[in-house]
Amino acid sequence: MENKPIALITEAGNGLSLKFASILIEKGYKVIIAAKRNSYSELMEQSLGEIRVLESDFTEIGEGVKIYSYIMTHFGKLDILINNAEIANGFGQKLTELNLREIKQLFDENLFSTINLSKALMPMLEKSNSARIINITSGLGNIQRMTDEEYPYSNYKMTAYSMSKAALDMFTVLLEKELRLTTVKVHGFDPVRIKNCTHNSVSICNKVEKELLELLEI
Repeated sequence: MENKPIALITEAGNGLSLKFASILIEKGYKVIIAAKRNSYSELMEQSLGEIRVLESDFTEIGEGVKIYSYIMTHFGKLDILINNAEIANGFGQKLTELNLREIKQLFDENLFSTINLSKALMPMLEKSNSARIINITSGLGNIQRMTDEEYPYSNYKMTAYSMSKAALDMFTVLLEKELRLTTVKVHGFDPVRIKNCTHNSVSICNKVEKELLELLEI
């Protein structure tokens, strides 16, 4: 059994997994990144130090079982699950331009993979004294913000992405209610801020890092 707390982070294209990993390693965690296809290849080209990287298509139902088996075999436990995997497409698309196949693929990545892994890894998380599930959300999926004309991104028309993140918000709320009386705490977390913190720069400012650590109660 590993003495250090264990964290699993998913990655499918936003590039934030390494930043999350570095924050947790600094706090004494061992970190596994489950990465999909291109993301896995890109990560393996970098110097990762003590981070373990597992190639996985977590949109496939059976992959949850494989990841569970891998973690149990090598670490024996799991304390934190950060569902960070996401893809984005459809900038400015109108209804006539939407491609249902692309929308389904995006929901698989941004929503169903989170449900898949949360369900598969729950038995391990429930054994932790202070487990956390962090679902990476987005202001673009926040209905209240997107109907506020003062919100800088309110005119972004990323229809499929915004819908998937709105659905993820609801799943997060319902899962938090379900697990409220257990040791597993569930939070939604939007790491992107208007200034200095964007997916493009893959940077997380100090304020955002502090907010994440507060959610993890570190």
